[in-house]
Amino acid sequence: MKASTIWDKCWLRRLVAAAFWIMVWQGVSLTLPTVLFAGPVPTVQRLLAMLPEKELWYSLCCSLGKVGTGFMLAFLLGTVFAIFSYHSRLIRLLLEPAVQIMKSVPVACFIVVALVWVRSDQISVLTAFFVVFPIIYINLSEGMHSVDRKMLEMAQVFRLSRRKSLQAVWLPAVMPYLLSACRVSVGMALKAGVAGEIIGLPRWSIGEQLYLSKLYLDTAGLFAWSLIIIALSLALEKLLLLAVARIQKQWGVPV
Repeated sequence: MKASTIWDKCWLRRLVAAAFWIMVWQGVSLTLPTVLFAGPVPTVQRLLAMLPEKELWYSLCCSLGKVGTGFMLAFLLGTVFAIFSYHSRLIRLLLEPAVQIMKSVPVACFIVVALVWVRSDQISVLTAFFVVFPIIYINLSEGMHSVDRKMLEMAQVFRLSRRKSLQAVWLPAVMPYLLSACRVSVGMALKAGVAGEIIGLPRWSIGEQLYLSKLYLDTAGLFAWSLIIIALSLALEKLLLLAVARIQKQWGVPV
């Protein structure tokens, strides 16, 4: 097999890139004290030691449940308001300032203010919603406005049902925007939710575990939790994209 053909394989390029950054990680760890920067070996050892602990799994379940709740609320309401704003210029005009504020306000500032309104154990729900809603709303709005008017007119001429119009006209135009929103919003929801937990310190949360690792100067544990968050973000993104692809297949929309 030719070298160029081997290099074209996606998994090989990713493996080389990962190996490069692991070497950089190891090189940086050799130049700094362990208390400031843990290398890949201590981090993996700490991660393996954490896996049997019930605190890890309970914190993961609680945080993921709350972040997932905030994400789903933002996804549903973002979709509903995008549809309303598409049909009503007044609603679009009224929502624009709120969406711009949600896009512009730093997450840390919002978390501090939100802790006045809600209990600390609910902060990740509200923070995930705050970050995801504008992403879903803006992407779906742009997707709906990108629909070809001539295609809509053809659907009316041929008197297609709402289901057929949705399947043949709307979904093919909107799906690329929805996929883009999903890729961005899943990771953002998890990061924002964990940031809220670090400030609010609710019991049994990823944020609490990160704070405790920092408090006890457990740098390897801090890095291990960071790896867990990265892995969760990638896994959730893949699962969500698979769910969207399955919906596309059921509706007969080209993937």
